[in-house]
Amino acid sequence: MTGILLAILVAIIWALGEINYSKISKKYDNSNVYMYTYLLRAIIYISVVLLFKRSLIGTFHKNIFLASLPIILCDLSATLAINVAMTHGKVSIVSPIMASYPVVDILLGALLLKEKTSLLEMILVIIISTCIIVLANHNTKKEKNLHSNKGIVFAVIYMLLAAFSIFFEKSIYIKDYSIYEFYYYKGSIYILTSFFFIINIIVTSKKIKKPNWSIIKGCGLIPIGNVLDSFALTIGNMMLITPISSLYATITHFISRFYLKESITVKEKICVFFIILSTLLLIILKT
Repeated sequence: MTGILLAILVAIIWALGEINYSKISKKYDNSNVYMYTYLLRAIIYISVVLLFKRSLIGTFHKNIFLASLPIILCDLSATLAINVAMTHGKVSIVSPIMASYPVVDILLGALLLKEKTSLLEMILVIIISTCIIVLANHNTKKEKNLHSNKGIVFAVIYMLLAAFSIFFEKSIYIKDYSIYEFYYYKGSIYILTSFFFIINIIVTSKKIKKPNWSIIKGCGLIPIGNVLDSFALTIGNMMLITPISSLYATITHFISRFYLKESITVKEKICVFFIILSTLLLIILKT
């Protein structure tokens, strides 16, 4: 029951995180958004280590670090992609696309890991892919929505990066590996990356925006959701946890239409509906 409650909380936090991230990505310059995104993630991930596995601080295990590195690099790149997707696209559309990464995982698993894939799963993959293509073509026909097409492109890039991150976790087995070790190396690299953006702001003579509540919500809610999701998976049944937490795309879609006042056509509604439904079915089938 605790795992299910955590999964529900994760879905709500991820949805609110995406909404608030979209707001600050459109309001502040990219350098400040990236700096606070990486800095807050570093603080959150390292705090988890300090609270639950303090003995890791100051240690270095080469094998674990090298195995974690591809996952971390995908995550770092995905953080850049989500900013562009949120800045130039409608959250109600790009969020479901970003959440449909199981499509790529199924294809990677079938092609590289020789995992069995059912006919229903392939049909769902085709439905999601078709809907994304229709959304992209639909936006390019509207001059006022040209930027929305850029948002969809980077939403797809995020989807690919998220899928590869999960694929690397599936294909690499690390002896005695724990979420704390992953967060330790992930947090450490995020610290280094945040310093890069701080230096970039100083060198380019930009001003460092003082932290406020909107920045903290926008950059901090998603990694908090990531941590809670990890704990939910360790104490609960993945077959229940994953589908519940994945409902965040549905919540984001509806909140963004009312909270951000995003307009959406009938064709877009139909595509988004099938993307969300097909993704949820894929997750249920694979868990």
